[in-house]
Amino acid sequence: MNWKKYSVEDRKIPGISSFAIILIIVSLYIQSKLVLFLAVFFLIVAFCNQLYLKRAGEKLYFDNLSEKNHFFIGDKGEWFLTFRNEGFPILKAELKIYFDYFVSPDEEQQETSHSSMYEMSIPFSLFTNQAKQVKIPFTAARRGIARIRSIEFRVPSLLGFGETILESKYFVKQQAVVYPLPIPVKGLKEQISVLQGIHVVPTSVYEELLGPVGTRDYVPSDSFNRIHWKASARKQELQTKVYERIAEKGWNIALNVSDGHSITGNLEKLLSSITEFAYYAFHKQIPYSLCINVRTAGSTPFLYLPLGEGKEHLQKVLETLASVSTQNTSLPYDYMLSFYSRHLTAQPYFIHAGIKTVDTKRMLLGISKKGAKLFELKIEQEFGLLSEMVIHQERRMLL
Repeated sequence: MNWKKYSVEDRKIPGISSFAIILIIVSLYIQSKLVLFLAVFFLIVAFCNQLYLKRAGEKLYFDNLSEKNHFFIGDKGEWFLTFRNEGFPILKAELKIYFDYFVSPDEEQQETSHSSMYEMSIPFSLFTNQAKQVKIPFTAARRGIARIRSIEFRVPSLLGFGETILESKYFVKQQAVVYPLPIPVKGLKEQISVLQGIHVVPTSVYEELLGPVGTRDYVPSDSFNRIHWKASARKQELQTKVYERIAEKGWNIALNVSDGHSITGNLEKLLSSITEFAYYAFHKQIPYSLCINVRTAGSTPFLYLPLGEGKEHLQKVLETLASVSTQNTSLPYDYMLSFYSRHLTAQPYFIHAGIKTVDTKRMLLGISKKGAKLFELKIEQEFGLLSEMVIHQERRMLL
């Protein structure tokens, strides 16, 4: 890692140098070896002090390894910072580390809080050709992605006249992703029903008719067109085709983080409610996609996770929810809905969360006309509330 370097020399050094020069002149005038020796000694002290301040930290290296760890709130974690010194020894230095407030340092560490960051101070010494690993223990405190924003060394002069300051030029690549906590969502289990579709489920009134998965003995109640004639010929008795049971269970969750020109005050509760959705979908093996109107670079100009399910998809969703911040730049929600309608794969269930304007209602009505069933996620005190949108009522309001 490259360092930005600053040297702060004590004001006594120029005075010592000037005094040494005067002593040299005096020693030559009075022809005193003792005075000359003292003058040279003071010059050597000033020179060595300047040399150390200039060279300290020149060959100090930091292994900036890329590492991402995931935590739930309350979990314990550690960052490990490894330094190698191939230059002048560093003695009695102070190592300062600045990191995001999503994780908090252990109590025994010397630290101070500055709004959105913590500052930690650690005594540090490292001799020439030695390596040292510094451990930073922490506790996951709140939802977010914590990074070490800066590393700073304050290296005092060996003679005590001034110090050298080394600041890291780049962010440390280690990250601590703190997942959001879920909160109960009323109506989640009651509102999400099972419709016909493409996903295999244990029980359903719908079947995949493109290809049978087996046969069984014919019973009089079976339809005539379900008879498997080749299997019947082999077994010399009528056989009925058996199909997989399927259901259409795809969700799309769309979160509006905006409230006018600012971020909604219910952001944390909305994210926690969507976290509950994610866990419910994981346990019920329901595929879902996620849209959040946070501006991003790329072909899709907002945070978007395509349809998926399972543990890997759950981790991606939780990490995406952890990344949402009040510092993000939002995209107009209606533009995101328009992009979804025109370019992204529609799902049978569309769940809206956040502020809903008149223009938003028009966009949602258009999505419903394409066959999606609309739901709305609201926040009531400490709970989420999922309810079906009354399309006819919304339509009257728009006329």
